[in-house]
Parts: sequence; C-alpha cells; structure tokens
Amino acid sequence: MFKKSLVWILSLACIIMIFGILPAFAANGPITWGSSVTITNINTFTDAGTDARGISPGTFGSEYPRMIKLANGNWLAVAAIYDNNGYTKVSWGGTRLQVFLSTDNCRTWSLAATLWEDGRDLDNGQFAQLANGDILLAMRSVRWQESYQLKVYKSTNGGSNWSYLSTIDEKTGAPGTLGNPDKGVYEPHMQILSDGTLAVMYANEKHVTESPSYSQIISEKLSTNGGASWGSEIYVAWDPSNAAARPGMPVWQKMNNGQYLVTFEVCGTQSCNVFTKKSSDGKTWASGIGTQVPSQQGGPYLLSLTDGRILLTSNANVLSISNDYGNSWYTNDTTAFGNSFWSAMYQTASNEIAFIDSVNRTGGGHNVQVKFGTLTNTYSNDFASNDTGWARYGGTWTISGGTYNLTSASGDKSILTPYPSKRNYTLEGDIKLNNAGQGSLIFNVTNPATGTDSLKGYAAGIDSAGQVWLGRFNNNWTQLGLVSTTISTNTWYHMKVVVNEGNMKVYVGDMATPKINFTDTTFVSGTIGVRGGFGNSVSFDNISVN
Repeated sequence: MFKKSLVWILSLACIIMIFGILPAFAANGPITWGSSVTITNINTFTDAGTDARGISPGTFGSEYPRMIKLANGNWLAVAAIYDNNGYTKVSWGGTRLQVFLSTDNCRTWSLAATLWEDGRDLDNGQFAQLANGDILLAMRSVRWQESYQLKVYKSTNGGSNWSYLSTIDEKTGAPGTLGNPDKGVYEPHMQILSDGTLAVMYANEKHVTESPSYSQIISEKLSTNGGASWGSEIYVAWDPSNAAARPGMPVWQKMNNGQYLVTFEVCGTQSCNVFTKKSSDGKTWASGIGTQVPSQQGGPYLLSLTDGRILLTSNANVLSISNDYGNSWYTNDTTAFGNSFWSAMYQTASNEIAFIDSVNRTGGGHNVQVKFGTLTNTYSNDFASNDTGWARYGGTWTISGGTYNLTSASGDKSILTPYPSKRNYTLEGDIKLNNAGQGSLIFNVTNPATGTDSLKGYAAGIDSAGQVWLGRFNNNWTQLGLVSTTISTNTWYHMKVVVNEGNMKVYVGDMATPKINFTDTTFVSGTIGVRGGFGNSVSFDNISVN
C-alpha cells in the first residue's frame, strides 16, 4: 500500500540511509548510464497548511511516474503533481495527474493532458493500450478516510483527451467507518494477457475485517470488454500464515518464456523486502508471498528485456538481474539517479533502456526525469595496462607484455566482478601454458572464494598432458567432457565457449568444429573469469564476452 504520510516518508528515508552503506559495484555492469531529460518540474510553493493526508502539498512537486510506448511509436508518461492546496482547502483541488507526450523516443516531452476530480486526490497512474488503439489510464482516486477507488479513464486520440470508463474496485464509507487505520485500494497495474484479456493487479486492504483476515493482499481482476467492466477478484499474493503481512505495489510483465512474473513489496512482516511470484497464464497464482529478491526493498519495478534477461529495481537504489526468468537474481549496478522513489524502467531500443524516476531536488520535493542507459552486451580486455574490475582469489598475478599472468598453486582464479553474462553468449580468450600444467576459462560463476574448487559454475580448459576438458564446479568438481589433442607449452591457444540455453560448445584452435559439445543447466547465470592449475604458470590475453 502506498500512502504518502509524514511517517511513511520518514520510514523511507531510513530505508535509503540503510541501503546507502551497500558496497559499490564495479564498472563492468550491464548498463552504462548516460544523459537525462526532465519531463516535469512542478515548483514548490507556500501552501495554506496541511491537506487531507496531514502533510503540506507545497513541498512535493511531482512523483510516481509511469510510461508506455504506443503502437504508433509515440511515448506517453504520467505523473502525480502537487500544484494546489488540496481538496480540503480548494473545492476542485487535490493531487492531479498530468500526461506527457514524446514523439522522439523519450528525448523531449510536451504536456498532453491534465486529469483531476473535484474533491479527490489522484495518483498511481499506469497505462495500457488495447488492440484497437484505445489507451487506458488506471489510477487511484481518494478522499482520505472516506473513499478509495481505482478508476480507469480512456483516450481515443493518443492521450490528448480522457473520459471516465470504469471503476475496478472501491471502498467507501463515512469517516471513521473504514477501519483504524482506514482501509482502501491502491496502485493498479494493468497488463494485456496472451489471450487478449485485460488484467489489472492492485494492493487491497479490504479483507482486513474478514475471516481469514489479511491486512493487505495483491488482488487481480480481469476484463473481457476492454476495461468497461471487471470480473471477480483473484488472489495473487497473500500470506495465509500471517494476517499482518502487507504485499503491495505490484508490477508485472510477461517474460520471453511465456510466463508472467509479478514483483511486490511485503511490508508489515517482511520490512518491505521485495518478492516475486510466477504464473503460466497470468490468471492463476499459488498461495503465499513467493520468493524474496536479495538486496531490494520498497517500491519494486521489473522489466523483461527482449533478449530474455529480467531487470528489477526498487527504492533500495540497486539493480538486480536474472538470466533464468526470475529463478535466481544477483545485484549489480546502482540505479540511474541513486535516489529512486517509485521508479520504472522501459526498453527504448535493442540496447537501451529508459529509467524514469521521482528525483530529489535541492529546493525540496521531486521532479520527474528520464535517464537513458546503454545495455552492455560485450566486454573485452587485452590486458595492455590493468585488470580493473577483476577480483583475484589466490595465486600470484602480474600484468606484463600485454598479458595477464598467473603462477598458481592450487586452481587459483581471477573473476570479473560483476559481469552478468546473458543466458546466451560467447566467451573467448587466449591461453598459454608457460610450463607443464593447465589453464582454463570459467563462466556462469557465482560464490567464488580462494580454494581449489571454491566456486559454482563451469570451466573449459587445456592441459599439457594433451587434453581439452569441460567441467562443473559446485564447491567440488564434476567432469563433463574430455578429449585428447596436442597441447604444447609456450604456445598460445585460442579458446571459445558458446553458451546457448545451457548447451556449451568448446572450441580450441579450430573455430569451425567444437572439441566438446555438452548440455547442462545447473548454472545459468554468473560472471566469467580465468583459472590456473596446480604448481604451474599460465598467461591469458584477449578475454571477451559477446
């Protein structure tokens, strides 16, 4: 549930302070952040006192932005704005929504429309576009302590004009009759399902007085007539074992494998940590609150990239990546602005995303900005000068003559930290055995530590005994493939590993025919690195990921 109260804002500030001590991430992450543009910057003002929520509306500016790419290539953005004294002091006033239009892929924006309802606060705007071109805008519409509604408006002319279409759900009553604190519905997020059904999820407090009682759950409703009416409630995320759990702020996407993934915060019992759940059809969901995503807290948002990777962020100001459709995550980059408040991400090109955020202003409150990030699909290092971004685990390492050199006692290694290889990629590098022994490229690596087999992932290597090999580490060693071939010392060998949905092809010398072809899906995400042998010296060069 998302209520802007002074207590809530102070709590969020504490969260931000906590996450401010997270370790910095290396420069080898999946996104390079570039320029930003401001969509709206509502001035702060001296207000007439606190509004219906008990806070001063003059301090906020604009918040809670969301975007959509339309079928014609244009983009729309929506944000809540605070430009009046609130509906308790201005009859027509309250928080309003403004819609903005971009015709140049989010680089410039113009105001397209302003939506308000007399005597109510609007917020939590979110778009969907139907097959016939109509654009829908869902939102929360509130009279605090009296009326909580989730409404849908429709535009038939690209976002310039909007008309009321339907109410998804509501909770209304005389002040003081809706519970203590009062209970409502919040944060709608629409999705078009594979069969064309329009679906919406939202945070729902209405079940707190029922048996069984739930302080808050994630609910879903379906519409088969383009949002004109809505069906029965579907439970998406709830905790049967703890009525105090508060799943809220749902965001969901269809992934490349056809499944649906929803993310949400769980306050009340889980410190607003972020969880995810999956569904095969977007309509049926297993009981419970799903699986926690490490290092994420409050206000999550996820994006399914066209290459299959999943990005997830939150108010914790870090970015998590999944290469296996949400089965596992690891945290990599910081977010675009470093102070995320209800941010969202969208893919604007095959190698670019747009990160829209409520950004802190030095003069108080927030404005809404979009920052563009380039998706990093390649990495290379010829070790002409340094191994910046690599973490060494054991052994003696030098960089000389444009090569990365290791004297290894017991399978010592160096790991690129962190670099999330995609699910499908090619790893290449040159290896030279300076004396009898072995050397290898390692990939899909997680949990590295000093020690012979102290890692999870795979290795493909050469041995002067006349072998090319492939194996799996899980804090132990399992051989997966071995072939005999001539391997000489003091000779450079080019090695290539092609990873495709768990299939691994290992090439040495001859880049046309793989020496080893093996499929294993135990580990499908992680970083890359190099590894030495046992009492030998090995050199590496021209390491690349494509």
